Amino acid sequence: MPVLSGGSDLDYSYNSCSSLTHLFPISAVEAPPAKGVHYQRARRIYHPDQAQKVDPKKEVMINVGGVKYLLPWTTLDDFPASRLSKLKFCSSYEEIVQLCDDYDEDTQEFFFDRNPGAFGMIFSFLAAGKLMLFRDTCALSFLEELRYWGIEESNLENCCFRKLFQKLEEFAEARKEEEMQEAADTTGVLEEETRFGQFMSKLRDMVENPQSGLPGKVFACLSILFVATTAISLCVSTMPDLRAEEDRELGAG
Repeated sequence: MPVLSGGSDLDYSYNSCSSLTHLFPISAVEAPPAKGVHYQRARRIYHPDQAQKVDPKKEVMINVGGVKYLLPWTTLDDFPASRLSKLKFCSSYEEIVQLCDDYDEDTQEFFFDRNPGAFGMIFSFLAAGKLMLFRDTCALSFLEELRYWGIEESNLENCCFRKLFQKLEEFAEARKEEEMQEAADTTGVLEEETRFGQFMSKLRDMVENPQSGLPGKVFACLSILFVATTAISLCVSTMPDLRAEEDRELGAG
């Protein structure tokens, strides 16, 4: 099974890359910086024929949302904590698929089911060393992409970093207001339930416990009065004089 080989037998030093100094007199031109040499080979693949010329020991081909890119391993050496750089040290298929969504062993192509537009900005950073946040890009989604690829947001240009920080503050403020509104709504419901519960508790104490307060004593007195009135009415209705009078009225009728 073709799997990535380790980095021990590969030469990723600056001297391994082709130099441009042979085009100019050495005395007149200084050696180009590392990014000028390594990063110029990072490119996007537009035609299938370009993928056939890939050297897996020197380059890595990735497919992000259907868009193919080619990156030298030396390009990723400056970002050892990134997800792409970790691919170089994978020694089995199982380790590879823990970092990407799929891997084609025949073409040695790594597949990532991520936003290709957001990765385009990250690729530009890997290729040119500048990380930009476009105006029409969702700052929060882009921050999530940066964390997925293992790129620190501190690498953003100052203006873009301020924009990202501002968006995060706005999101935090909106979230805080939303939580406060939810808490206020919950408190209102609880207050309604609490008021009803308190009313039922007081009503129960008033009926069951006359010593609970003045309402309980008044209710107890009224209950006793009602019972006494009912008893007296029953007693009076059974007196002989009243029964004789009722009988005469019935007979006259």
